[in-house]
Amino acid sequence: MVNVVNGQVVSGYGEGKKLGFPTANLQLVTESFRPSQGVYACWVSVADNKKRPGILVSGVYWEEVNVPRIEVYVLDFSGDLYGKNVSVEIVQKIREVVRLLKVDELKNLIKNDIVSARAILKQ
Repeated sequence: MVNVVNGQVVSGYGEGKKLGFPTANLQLVTESFRPSQGVYACWVSVADNKKRPGILVSGVYWEEVNVPRIEVYVLDFSGDLYGKNVSVEIVQKIREVVRLLKVDELKNLIKNDIVSARAILKQ
């Protein structure tokens, strides 16, 4: 069974962009699959239906209690996704979500996630 997350790209806090890894924050449609917390290798389809490799993060905002977040980092992509409908096919979980306080640690973790996602997706 393929798990697919569907939603519209909405504004977030801009944290990914500040780190050099801009993410698309998704407001899920009602019938969308909702993955458990974690970081996942995935395929991302935007309006043009071209599948692109990505990393989906499912968790909660640390700053707000119990506010869920689903965001996706699309590898090798630059462009404006705000307002676009996105479909994300989850392939494999990479790791659990961890809270890191040091920016350099988080950047290194994301770089490792990218390497893992590329290996899983054979990119």
